[in-house]
Amino acid sequence: MTYEFTPIALPYIAAAVVCTVLLSTIWQRRDRRGAKGFLLDIAGVIILSVTVSLQLFATAESTTLFWWNWRFVAGSFMGIGYLLMAVEYTNNEEYITYRNGAALAVVPVLIQFAAWTNDRHEWVYTASIDPATGLLVPTFEPLYWIYAVTMLAYLGLAVYLLIRLLRSLPGFEKQAGVLIATILFVTVGLIVWWLGVVPVDTLALTSTVKVVGFYVAVDRLQLLDIVPVARTKVIDNMRDAVFVVNAANRIVDANPSAKRLAGNDISIGDPLEAAFPSSPLPELDDTTDARTEWTFETGDETRHFAIQLSPLTDSRGRQTGQLMVLRDITELKNRERELTVLNRIVRHDIRNEMNVVIGRGELLADHVDPDGEEHLELMLESSDHVVDLTQVIGDLVETLTTDGDLDLKPVHLLPVVRNQLEKARTSYPDAAFRVDGEPPTDVTIRANEMLSSVFTNLLNNAVLHNDADVPRVVLSIAERDETVSIRVADNGPGVPEEQRDEIFGRGQKGLESEGTGIGLYLVDTLVEGYGGDVWVETAEEGGAAFVVELPKVGARQERPAALRE
Repeated sequence: MTYEFTPIALPYIAAAVVCTVLLSTIWQRRDRRGAKGFLLDIAGVIILSVTVSLQLFATAESTTLFWWNWRFVAGSFMGIGYLLMAVEYTNNEEYITYRNGAALAVVPVLIQFAAWTNDRHEWVYTASIDPATGLLVPTFEPLYWIYAVTMLAYLGLAVYLLIRLLRSLPGFEKQAGVLIATILFVTVGLIVWWLGVVPVDTLALTSTVKVVGFYVAVDRLQLLDIVPVARTKVIDNMRDAVFVVNAANRIVDANPSAKRLAGNDISIGDPLEAAFPSSPLPELDDTTDARTEWTFETGDETRHFAIQLSPLTDSRGRQTGQLMVLRDITELKNRERELTVLNRIVRHDIRNEMNVVIGRGELLADHVDPDGEEHLELMLESSDHVVDLTQVIGDLVETLTTDGDLDLKPVHLLPVVRNQLEKARTSYPDAAFRVDGEPPTDVTIRANEMLSSVFTNLLNNAVLHNDADVPRVVLSIAERDETVSIRVADNGPGVPEEQRDEIFGRGQKGLESEGTGIGLYLVDTLVEGYGGDVWVETAEEGGAAFVVELPKVGARQERPAALRE
């Protein structure tokens, strides 16, 4: 094989170099929907550009024909690759099967075999060398046209799928438009060559323009990053408003709920702040998932939204845009306000009235005969229990209205436990409280002012549900590397193993679960909010042992006073 340089090959060499560079760019996004078809198509363009260059360099007719035959390999890659891209990109990937792939490859494989043996039968083409230009001049025979019509059918099917996408999803006009316009440009170039208007095969050159168009669509229009399947299958049917913005914070997609929220007055390409000029969305520039809330004034109505922001990144981890989901929580906020009112009533009005009952009952103590003393005592105990219950309910309401997002800060554990232990001793003078071992004095955890409710409820529970003549409660604190455990054990009846989750209200029934105490439900809710865990064991004396495990945040220099025996 002998070759001779000719300037006519320079555009094809340039096309091969450009397509190779663009292939590496698309390869970095190979995990995206439609990318595999792009890669196969671009590989075909590279093969075609290289083989056409070698064909033009060749000086012998046999060598020219050898390299010309490779165009069928390249053309098959390009046609099948483009169709594969369109099928996957338009969310029809269920048709991408081995059987369908084999069916698509039948004609290209047979024609390629016929091309390699064409010198024996000339069913694909006949060719001669133009003595004036030295270029190969083919005459196409029936098998070539079967191949050409098959490839055009593949391209036609791909264009049909993209046009259907374009008509159903107005937000993707530019992306689908680039894909359709570039392949039409390639087809026109082929027709021009077939008609003999130009003497040189234009397919490699026009296909390079197509690949450059792909790159522009991928880089500027986020062709592989914003895929239609999300809209057709999920986003369009969501009640939540969904915005997709690019790195410049311009809208590249918005579902119907988002458009309704913005008054149907937004267009693709508008800045995000233009959608809500009177109540701009909060600026969230973090590259990680973030949540916030937003209040939107519309007419005489105030609406509240929870915003979930998720970054969109490419294969290198570079942020290419953001996905913003707005969920209407107006009803939830209204319920929270109602709960706040209820909380005030429970913690103030009912409690104040019960304190009046307790006070009046204590004044009656000197005026009740012996037969009525037992009834008065039970009345006062029940009244005290109602007061305690209002405190627990109030704490629970306050916890629930935080929507699971507690405002935590470093808290010394020991003073909180010590104070609640002293209150329990005062409230239950007939019970015996003991501290086991020497508690650590410098443990700090992340909690809030409601941490005391955890130990108040556990200590009260250890006495109130104790059927022993003398209730005994043993408290111990064990420090580990990352956590600290507080154990409240008693000598009561204990908790059967099969009920140990149920008493916290865990499971589908929550507070409706049999045996659930509202105090224990509050304990479980708070401990979970602090990042810890709570469970029940069997105490050494046969009763129940409630164990609270909380993560530490490190020791502090201040050393609180130790627990008193």
